Amino acid sequence: MFSRRGGSLRRALKRGSARLLILKALSSRPMHGYDVAKEISALFGGGYEPSPGVVYPTLQRLEDQDFVAGTHENGKTIYEITAAGSDFLRENKEKLEMIMKFVSGSMRGDEFRLKRSAARLERTILVSLPEMSPERRAEVAKILDDASERISRLMDE
Repeated sequence: MFSRRGGSLRRALKRGSARLLILKALSSRPMHGYDVAKEISALFGGGYEPSPGVVYPTLQRLEDQDFVAGTHENGKTIYEITAAGSDFLRENKEKLEMIMKFVSGSMRGDEFRLKRSAARLERTILVSLPEMSPERRAEVAKILDDASERISRLMDE
């Protein structure tokens, strides 16, 4: 189900696994969506943090399924796991354990720092891209090309 060969963490989590991670996070206490992402990140020692594009739509689906209940306070929604959500989490305990092992396994060892840095770079570029001028895009592309060349030389040593 969570084969690392040819499969990505993002694809694996899109298969509904984010629901279980979010329910797991909410099982500790009620929280805002931002805090849910941080709680999931803490589960993996900072090795994986779901994006808002995963957390908020999933919270909405969970609320539609009556697995979580949201209350509005000061313009923010605080989510709390419901009895149905707790039951669903309990019923899917083995699947959650597999997800945790998969994510932890994909973030183990010396690769972790490199993967995290590459993901951070990707997010930085994608977030900034719409506001970049053509000149700035060319400058960023040159920096990335230079970095790629330096890394290739390093690998050849």
